[in-house]
Amino acid sequence: MENTEKMLVATRNFLYKWFIVGFLLLLISGILYILAKDWAADIVTSWYGISPETYYDIATWFFTLAKLFLLFMVLAPALALHWLISCCRKKGECGCK
Repeated sequence: MENTEKMLVATRNFLYKWFIVGFLLLLISGILYILAKDWAADIVTSWYGISPETYYDIATWFFTLAKLFLLFMVLAPALALHWLISCCRKKGECGCK
């Protein structure tokens, strides 16, 4: 029982840390995108031959998908594990029913 709880706590802590690091990287990327949007669009246009509008669409999709991934694939399981751990600690057993 203790090994299961320790494993759940370790997994939850890993997911929380992953969310924090991912959120900070996404925040930094967003700030850099806002500050250097036109400059980056010019570079991408010259390197890959796509229009700036296409670059803006790709960047918007990147931020949208990264945010959704962090919320639903990282934070939601971390919160579910947190609630499961608190339930296990209250009832004294894992696998609350």
